[in-house]
Amino acid sequence: GFKWGTWRDTHVRIEGKGVQGLQSIFLIDWFFVSQTLITSRKYFPELPVYGSISMQTVNSGPFREEREISHGILQAIYDAQKSIFIQTPYFIPPESMIEALQAAAIRGLDVRLIISKKSDVPLVQMASRSFVKEMLESGVKVYMYEKGFLHSKLMVFDDSLTLIGSVNFDSRSFEHNFEVEAFIYDHDVAEKAMDIIVEDQRFSQVVSLREWMRRPMRLRFIESLMRLFAPLL
Repeated sequence: GFKWGTWRDTHVRIEGKGVQGLQSIFLIDWFFVSQTLITSRKYFPELPVYGSISMQTVNSGPFREEREISHGILQAIYDAQKSIFIQTPYFIPPESMIEALQAAAIRGLDVRLIISKKSDVPLVQMASRSFVKEMLESGVKVYMYEKGFLHSKLMVFDDSLTLIGSVNFDSRSFEHNFEVEAFIYDHDVAEKAMDIIVEDQRFSQVVSLREWMRRPMRLRFIESLMRLFAPLL
């Protein structure tokens, strides 16, 4: 069994035309790893329309020169007018993301970051924590989920755009890994996603800058040292 309590994750079911994008991404990745091109029409059935929600499926991988997912997230951060809510198990952002989040908080947006207090990868956790201080200093509200291991990868911008998928908020996901992300443009979906994040805050420790800086210097030094390996983690 899982030794840390609950494994907290968030999933979404996609039906209708949105499945075509996921299917295409899967077959592209399948070709990359197997060199088998699947084009049979049976893999592309006509799909019914469900509802009226607008959604994009965006992928990334080592074979792509463009970083569409990270570009989309960065644009969403700069376009946000009121709030940015982020849940991620691994927070090792590139400099461009750090600066964007800091700028959003400084200009008065409600920027919230929930990460897991426990981690299945200790080295990644130490590197991740090295970014907390600068987030707090710029006004980002940081929470550490305590009920178990938070594996949810969920982002909400204002009350209109929701991102959910396989992407961690780190350089490996943005630049190297095979990832897929759904960009969902819908007010109701965004509200539900925000409710999920707010509910998780109930089981999270609010991190204050004062208390964070009171932690042992040795621990902070190790975290800073692990940050040097951030691009590899």
